[in-house]
Amino acid sequence: MFAIVLIFCCVVYFVAYRVKRRLPSPPVFPGALPIIGHLNVIPRDPLNMWDWEKSVHEFSLKNDGVAEIRFGTHAIFIVTDPDDSLSIANSCYSKPTIYDFAKEMYNRGLVTAGESTWKSHRKLLNPSFRQQVLNSLLDVFSEQAQTLVSNLEAEAGKHSFDVEPYLISHFINTASQTTLGLKTDDDSVITKHYGPATKDLFEIYLDRFLKPWLHIQCLYKISNLKQKQDALMKIISDISIAIIKQRKTEQKQDRELNYGQLSTSENFKPLLDNLLDLADTKDAFTDDEIKEHLNTMVTAAYDTTAKALYFIMILLGSHQDVQTRIFQELHEVLGADLAKDRKLTKHDLQGLVYLEAVIKESLRLYPPAPRIARYLDVDVKLKNYILPAGSTGVISTHSINRHPMWGADADNFKPERWLDPASLPSNPNAFASFSLGRRNCIGKTYAMMALKSTLVHICRQYHIICRTSHLQIRCQALQSPVSGQHLSIETRK
Repeated sequence: MFAIVLIFCCVVYFVAYRVKRRLPSPPVFPGALPIIGHLNVIPRDPLNMWDWEKSVHEFSLKNDGVAEIRFGTHAIFIVTDPDDSLSIANSCYSKPTIYDFAKEMYNRGLVTAGESTWKSHRKLLNPSFRQQVLNSLLDVFSEQAQTLVSNLEAEAGKHSFDVEPYLISHFINTASQTTLGLKTDDDSVITKHYGPATKDLFEIYLDRFLKPWLHIQCLYKISNLKQKQDALMKIISDISIAIIKQRKTEQKQDRELNYGQLSTSENFKPLLDNLLDLADTKDAFTDDEIKEHLNTMVTAAYDTTAKALYFIMILLGSHQDVQTRIFQELHEVLGADLAKDRKLTKHDLQGLVYLEAVIKESLRLYPPAPRIARYLDVDVKLKNYILPAGSTGVISTHSINRHPMWGADADNFKPERWLDPASLPSNPNAFASFSLGRRNCIGKTYAMMALKSTLVHICRQYHIICRTSHLQIRCQALQSPVSGQHLSIETRK
């Protein structure tokens, strides 16, 4: 028996040695135990999770920008070097199994789609996110921002309050209208059903993410969480299908009125119409694929953008000089229209250079998605290591955005750095808030326009005050401020 154990250990050592020689491996983060790996040291509390991840990021920065984390026998490599991160992003397009949690709902949507589907669909969808198309959404952004400002009036001049529910509702309505084309009045299907179901479904995915035992599919299938997920999926799916059918009927009527041609109006056109046009002219999408893309776009847009705006408002409330400068820029660009709360134009947004710098700086410090994961289906050669196929590569957007190449003040909030190209890193991969490489965020410009438009309306109406001395962050699949960060607003005189 002893001889068998000895031979087994020798074989394992020999194989490990050969692999080690063949693949230069990154250092393993301290705390791993045999068999279970780091499962014993990973906190379940989203607040402590943030502190633990910061320790991993700091460790990786000291070790050529890579650290190895182990879950049982599976290796996960945290990468913080911008160029190495781009190597992963452009070598491997597949997502790891953690993304399968959302497969049932979003399947062939751009976030969860397999590599071949993603490539073909992304190419078809890119024209829908051109600047000219997005400019047609400006009226929607303004209308929704005006509604948000009106809703916030109940909190003006009072004690601190939790602004997050207002922001989530605002961006769900905005994303739903620009994607599905539906108005969002108090009695709408979006306000009452689609929006709340989308929010609750995403929270289920986050809840499952934090419970390792529910990662096992057979256990998840018998859980109460799965029953809730199925009920929410049915609500969202039924609404999406009904909207698609209704819009197809309306488009058919439009063709008949225009002698077989759809209207070429440059007015607001929701993503749904573009998808239906592609389905009709290029036989590009089935109804199920359209539904999955629509639901993906709404979910991907609302929560990340709401979290981004939450961080920005806290930073503005904590840096009164920055807020004053934004208001001065609004006065310069909008002039007499500043007090009229009119809708914005593309020329207005182009002139708000400092406001854009504030948004980018906040996204640099607090990217809503602090990490991006890829399944490594091939060996990936980095500067100093080779990551083996079959493992997971995690690109740390948080660490890239605070990389030493940003300078000694990388952890400081300094919007003015974006006004001088010479003060920015020469490496274009040093800003990763919208991911890196070819599978980056298709909605980057959409998000910037939505944030910019909303902030204009908020800042010209309200003065933001934040009494938080230390910003607390919870970290799950996304990161966000802990609710109730002592934020208050006052109506400008």
